[in-house]
Amino acid sequence: MPVNATLAVAAISLILGVYMSTRENGIGELASLVNFGAMSAFLLLHIAVVVHYLIRQRSRNYWAHLVAPVIGFAVLVAVVINQNVAAQWVGGIWLALGLVVLGGSYLMGRKPALPTEVK
Repeated sequence: MPVNATLAVAAISLILGVYMSTRENGIGELASLVNFGAMSAFLLLHIAVVVHYLIRQRSRNYWAHLVAPVIGFAVLVAVVINQNVAAQWVGGIWLALGLVVLGGSYLMGRKPALPTEVK
C-alpha cells in the first residue's frame, strides 16, 4: 500500500489548507486548485480508457471506448482552459512533478504495478 505517498499528500494538503485559509481569497483559490486536480485526473482517466480498451484489449466497442472518452475529454479540456490561471499553473506544475516522479520510477526499474487481488 502507498502509505508514504498518502501521508505526504495528507501533510501537504493540511499545510496548504491552513495557509490558504489565512489569505484574502484563499478558499476560492484552493477550490479552483482542487477542481483543476480533479479535472486533470479525469482527463488522464479518459486517455487511459482509450489506451486500455481500444489499444491493449483491441475492443471494437468504439462508442464506449473511443467516442465517449473523446467527447468527455473535450468537455473537460474546455473546463480546464476556463479555470483560474493560478490554479492552471500550480496544477500544471504539480502534474509535471508527478510525471517526473513516474519517469524516474521507470528509469530506476520500479515499474508501477497494481495488485492482482484485493484483500
